[in-house]
Amino acid sequence: MPHTFSARIESVAPGASAAWVSLALPAKVSGALPSRGNVPVAGTIEGFAFRTSALPDGHGGHHLMVNRAMREGAGVGPGDRVTVVLDVDTASREPKVPADVAKAVAASPTAKALWADLTPRCRAEWVGHVEEAKKPETRARRIAKMVERLAQGTRRVYD
Repeated sequence: MPHTFSARIESVAPGASAAWVSLALPAKVSGALPSRGNVPVAGTIEGFAFRTSALPDGHGGHHLMVNRAMREGAGVGPGDRVTVVLDVDTASREPKVPADVAKAVAASPTAKALWADLTPRCRAEWVGHVEEAKKPETRARRIAKMVERLAQGTRRVYD
């Protein structure tokens, strides 16, 4: 069930930098979340739609980081009071895995086993790394290296 509330966007960086800003979830909203840890959420801030995670604040509540896309889309910034509509995001965050990546991973039993155990976020990082390649030979090389590293137990692309 969506929660509607008002909150002030606050800078969390030294010197009131607009690069790192967040808003605290009211205790009632935070308490309604299914976990004290990171919780995937979706909603709107001043009518601008977003998907993100509610993060634990270290004091039993949650906050949302308000990134640049959210600030620009909603036309808001640090110090502004905003209206937020928020709900737990139950939509899949599973990335679309290209056929060549899926085929290569499936061909290695050890890589396939680790791939199945990765979080959607980790799989999305691997897919993104492959898809950043501009040349087909770079893409093929990245896929081969990805499968090799997965087979060795490397979970994250930048580890």
